[in-house]
Amino acid sequence: MEPGEVAELVLDRVMDYCSNNYYTPLKCLANHSPDQLDVFMDSYLEDEDNDINEAIENSDQKFWEAIEKEYEKLWKEKLTNELSHYLGNALEFLEEAIMKEELLNSTSKIIYLKAYAERLDKFADSIKHALQNGKPLSDYEFYGWIKKICNFVCSINNYDLSEEAEYLESNFYGMLDDNEKLEVLRSLLNDIAYVLYLIEEEDIPDLEALTNKS
Repeated sequence: MEPGEVAELVLDRVMDYCSNNYYTPLKCLANHSPDQLDVFMDSYLEDEDNDINEAIENSDQKFWEAIEKEYEKLWKEKLTNELSHYLGNALEFLEEAIMKEELLNSTSKIIYLKAYAERLDKFADSIKHALQNGKPLSDYEFYGWIKKICNFVCSINNYDLSEEAEYLESNFYGMLDDNEKLEVLRSLLNDIAYVLYLIEEEDIPDLEALTNKS
């Protein structure tokens, strides 16, 4: 069996475990980083994987290093995708949080949604600038934007996502290289555009219709 096949099998089983045992697989994935492969790999090999076990036992150090290299490549791709997915869901969740806040009337919701959209617009401009220059937002800049957005919306709902934002920056975004960060930012730009569409084309018109009826 080739090193790439071994790495792919192990990562598939890691993702199955993370998806079935964690509400947010992202953190679980981070705990299965390439530098820990030798610690957890045996846990994801089963009795019927005799060919893999034999290949590893009978191989030299180069074979193991090749597995590590292939696992790291696949792991980074998965981490990039999972982080992009997580962030997109988070932005949409914050839009929904405003819409569902029972303590706000329609007029107040419109005000907060417009303020949220304004922050998202500025975040999008920052991302566009980074993409045009081919240089991703720094870890500090990325964390600053996530925290600014979270703190604004969470102040309405009494949530505290600042620690979560810091965890995102230091443990996930910070693990990626420049190209992978740019990929996350490209995906995030599309997510922002979608949330802005929801706010401007659906949420606010619906709320304005309710306001006009009352």
